[in-house]
Amino acid sequence: MFRYLMPILLILILCASAFAATTVVVNGKAVSVLVIETNGKAYVDVVALVKLLGGTASFDAAAHKVVVSSGGQAAASAGTAQLAGDNGALGKVYSLVKSSPLYFSLKSAEFTTAQVKIGDEFIFPTADEKLLVLHFTIQNPQKGETFVRGDYLKMTAVDAMNVNHEAQASWGDAQTHNTVALTLKPAQNIEVYGVVRVPAKGLVPKLMVMPPSENDGPVLRYDLRDKVAPLQPPIADPSDPTGSTALTKVPAQVNTVYPYEKFNMTVEKFEYTTEALGEEAPGEGERYLVATLLIANASPGDTFLRSDYIAPVVTSTDGQELGYNDMVFATSNQRVAQDVKAGQQLRVRIYFTVPKASTPQTLDLKEGDSRTYEFAIK
Repeated sequence: MFRYLMPILLILILCASAFAATTVVVNGKAVSVLVIETNGKAYVDVVALVKLLGGTASFDAAAHKVVVSSGGQAAASAGTAQLAGDNGALGKVYSLVKSSPLYFSLKSAEFTTAQVKIGDEFIFPTADEKLLVLHFTIQNPQKGETFVRGDYLKMTAVDAMNVNHEAQASWGDAQTHNTVALTLKPAQNIEVYGVVRVPAKGLVPKLMVMPPSENDGPVLRYDLRDKVAPLQPPIADPSDPTGSTALTKVPAQVNTVYPYEKFNMTVEKFEYTTEALGEEAPGEGERYLVATLLIANASPGDTFLRSDYIAPVVTSTDGQELGYNDMVFATSNQRVAQDVKAGQQLRVRIYFTVPKASTPQTLDLKEGDSRTYEFAIK
């Protein structure tokens, strides 16, 4: 008789319990899960809850056993994946893209004015820009293989004026710098970087990470204030204490490498001569100011170099701009006009006619739309 009374008692206890809520807040997002409140405690369906946290769970009634998986071996070492909510935190792992889930974790971010290589793509900022470089990991939490590349997620940086800036469509592999376009095995995790062109001036306070399709999952929003590695002198504008503003004209030093567009350049020395350079000597009472440059092709492809590829300007102490003559090789008077292979260096001389009694003071040097580097002539 007693065994027949047990189910009846259980039913009476459940009926006396309060179904206090049908929602649970997970990472700031309200979701619908059955919650039973009894004797001051809340009981939640563990299978449903674990699934909401990005894992899997099952209940074996015969064995009286609940089996829980956090969602992959690599995820266990990185931290439990969370559903993307309104706000993201650096270092935390989030599950994105409902139709084909991907685990995403933003590790760090930095500002730079140097060139960034992603496979055959070569990204460099103009004078009015800096680059926001994002370092993150991606992982496949699915049971089967999945193909990923730069358009798997959409990343948008929002500047201080509330203007959106879309990230480059390609991701780079942190180990090889090749373009990420590969099939990830289950639980496979790789380190990746991406690039966003942003204004040279000011903070970039917000980053949004989202599926490429608007209805394929929530948006993950990061507050980047105080979280982006700042620019360093001499690139950083000293009037901006946050280190978020890049100068358009940079005070430069000789024997120091600076990034331009496709080239890295070093001004090695200044000297004067009255000897012929190119095809002619300076006129009577004149001399040449000669700057020796080491120019390296930083891009992944061949780049043609000749005298008009760069735009040098020498200014005298009285404000006069002195005429730029030509570019010749460092050890001959032959004009420079040739392809420079990827990684190749050329040592060249650029020279200017200096009138009698004129004293050169500064050399401004730029390539294309790059920022200008100003050298004091000593």
